[in-house]
Amino acid sequence: MAGTFRVTYEMKRAFFDREKVKRALDRQQRRSISKSLAFVRTRARSLLRRRKRSSAAGSPPSVHASGPGLKTILFAYDARIKGGVVGPVKLNKSMNGSTTTPSLLEFGATVKIEETQSLSDGKWYRRDRRRKLGIGQKRRVRSVQYQPRPFMTPALETEAKNGNILSPWANVLGN
Repeated sequence: MAGTFRVTYEMKRAFFDREKVKRALDRQQRRSISKSLAFVRTRARSLLRRRKRSSAAGSPPSVHASGPGLKTILFAYDARIKGGVVGPVKLNKSMNGSTTTPSLLEFGATVKIEETQSLSDGKWYRRDRRRKLGIGQKRRVRSVQYQPRPFMTPALETEAKNGNILSPWANVLGN
């Protein structure tokens, strides 16, 4: 399931204003699917609170930075499922090279973190792979268990409960 949670900038080709999507769906279908996905995106963004501390396990994550980040949530049409997908963009930083930060927050996981010891204060810090290790600098790898802090699943469930997830045929068939 974690693999299906990826929305990237490549999905721009499937945005609802693109000609290919317009040809695949009629106006009412596009409007219905787009509106439902927009409700989920808005709900997910509202669950992400800006706090100085980490959130409790099981509750939506805290957002510590401004600008593009976890709140950058896109939605697009997926022709394979004849519906839409919504989710945060894949961020540059990944854990273990395979688990992305949004996926790690949504589902939780055990990841290995590479750390280096500071020569000045002796504390251990996450290793910046863009830099070489200093002479005499120690390195270690440790496993860390991240507890899930879901925000997309609760957003979808809340909007479905509120009746905001519309059938693509809702406006077409006069429901």
